[in-house]
Amino acid sequence: MNGKVAVLDGWHWAAAGVEALLLIVLVLLRYDTLRDRPGRTLRQATRSAGKLAGVIPVGSVVVLLVPLWSGLILIAIPAVAVGVMALAS
Repeated sequence: MNGKVAVLDGWHWAAAGVEALLLIVLVLLRYDTLRDRPGRTLRQATRSAGKLAGVIPVGSVVVLLVPLWSGLILIAIPAVAVGVMALAS
């Protein structure tokens, strides 16, 4: 090997875990919003939130693969969204 092996340290795994938790909270908040809309059935809300749940593993893998500083930026985006949604309700 030429010494250019990418090593995923504990900080990357911790960042990926935080990203997954934030995305889960976002999907659940979106599900709650969709469920409370008039004219929407529980099945429609569940189907829409289920499609949105695909971003959880994708977001975690992206945070694992990018440098740590950009992973922290990717974590800040859903954290701000969760904060805004919490303040709005």
